[in-house]
Amino acid sequence: MTNTPFKDLTHPSRRGFLGMTMLTAAGLGLSGLPGAARAQATGQVIVGISQEPTVFNPHLLHIEVDEGIHWAIFDPLFSVEPDGSFAPRLVTEVPSIENGGISEDGTEWKITLKEGVTWHDGTPLTAEDVKFTLELQKDPDFRAARRTGHELIEEITVVSDTELTWKMSSAFAPYMAILSWTFIVPKHAFDGVDPNEAPFNQSPIGTGPYKWDSRAPGDNIQLVANPDYHGDGASIERIVVKYVPDLTVLYTQFKTGDIDVIALQGISPDHYAEASTLEGKTVELVPVGTVETLSLNLGNPVLADKAVREALYLGVDKTTILEALYYGLPTPTETYMPQQSFYYNPDLPEHVYDPEAGKALLDEAGWVPEATASARRTASA
Repeated sequence: MTNTPFKDLTHPSRRGFLGMTMLTAAGLGLSGLPGAARAQATGQVIVGISQEPTVFNPHLLHIEVDEGIHWAIFDPLFSVEPDGSFAPRLVTEVPSIENGGISEDGTEWKITLKEGVTWHDGTPLTAEDVKFTLELQKDPDFRAARRTGHELIEEITVVSDTELTWKMSSAFAPYMAILSWTFIVPKHAFDGVDPNEAPFNQSPIGTGPYKWDSRAPGDNIQLVANPDYHGDGASIERIVVKYVPDLTVLYTQFKTGDIDVIALQGISPDHYAEASTLEGKTVELVPVGTVETLSLNLGNPVLADKAVREALYLGVDKTTILEALYYGLPTPTETYMPQQSFYYNPDLPEHVYDPEAGKALLDEAGWVPEATASARRTASA
């Protein structure tokens, strides 16, 4: 949800709200992503979120809201486009078997970094930084958020300032995707300090389109456009990330213009009808891969009967639930798979609300209402 002046901001080539990062999801002019047009960074955007980001080293254990800051400040080697393809960020070319960047068996990798990329403090990015980042994930003393895939690396060789190779103990198909989410961090920021407690963790230095400016704990974080960004550069000069825990207050501040964008959690469904009519505001329904479930205990002998579960499903009034809880905004579905997913199956049998059919199933399975059972017991006596 944005005020009109920001409605045409470039939407980043990431995983949309599935990426769940407040800055990239809101599309706050992060035109440093591949394919965006360069524009002079001007103006300010105030982003409202309900949780406060607190972990600024992208490789420490963190939560979803922290990643909005990470994506603004750091770059991975390459990123994922909406069509599922990979696009270069810090490398000249995305490694593949076809271009020789990955061996046929998937165990040998080679990358070449862009020349002229600098960290926010002016220090040049080199292959040593990439080596340090990958090795950091393997360090048993580091509180790494993700080690999967990285632990397979056995040998890393710095060929030159811009060239790096590594070998893996075995091929791992998801590793391309993992690298697209592995932000490169500066080796020199950790020299002589425990990476778990480094000053960098509270004052990060990246290569991304935005630079760390300031933080007022409990209130806001401010980021400024990086004028030396190696890509096309940011289009918004300053981003203020403001924390407003109360969602009603958050919406009210959006309504009054004190906040330009509500990111990540958006507005609650009960405000959607009004928000859609607000002058000078753009409100979008954005699909997300969120799943809410009611899990049945199959260890219970009653619920272990398939007929009982089918009867319960027939007794679920999905339409009324969506209307009551979500004001009819979600589209009913028959699967946990997001409807925008390549793997979504639109031909699944459509759910029907039919309590009478459910009762018939229970009758056929030998289940009877408690009142009927009591009457039978009385008659027998």
